[in-house]
Amino acid sequence: MSVSILIVDDEEGIRNSLSAYLKLEGYDVETAADGRLAVERLRGKKFNVILLDINMPGMDGLDTLQAVKSIDFSIQVIMMTAYSTFEKTMKSLEYGATDYILKPFDDLEAILRLVKISEERLDRWKKNMSASIVRQRQD
Repeated sequence: MSVSILIVDDEEGIRNSLSAYLKLEGYDVETAADGRLAVERLRGKKFNVILLDINMPGMDGLDTLQAVKSIDFSIQVIMMTAYSTFEKTMKSLEYGATDYILKPFDDLEAILRLVKISEERLDRWKKNMSASIVRQRQD
C-alpha cells in the first residue's frame, strides 16, 4: 500500500524537516501551513496519515481534526504539540486522533514508528472491512 501523508503545522521548519525525512523513507508527502489549507487539500486528494499540530493560529488542531474526521473517518491522525493540556490531549483522542507526540522531536525515528503503526492499523481496518463485506454478501 502506498501511504500518503499530510503534515499540518504553522512552523515551516517542522513541515520541511518532517517532509524531507518522510520522503526519504519513501512516503508521498504534502504539507499545509494551517487547518484551513489542510481541509482544502483533503477535498482534492486522499491521505492516509495526517501529522497535525494541535496549537495553530486560526483553525487549531482540534477544529481541524473534527473537520478531517467528517471528511474521512479512516484517516490516521497523529497530533503533535510542543505544549498541551490534559484536556486538549483527551479532546484530541475523543475526536478520533490515533496517536500523540510531543515536540521538539528528539528522534525523527519516533515519528516514523508512529507512521508505520498507522499503516498497520489501516491495513487491519481494510482487511476487516473486506471480510465484513464478504460475510454480508454471503448472508
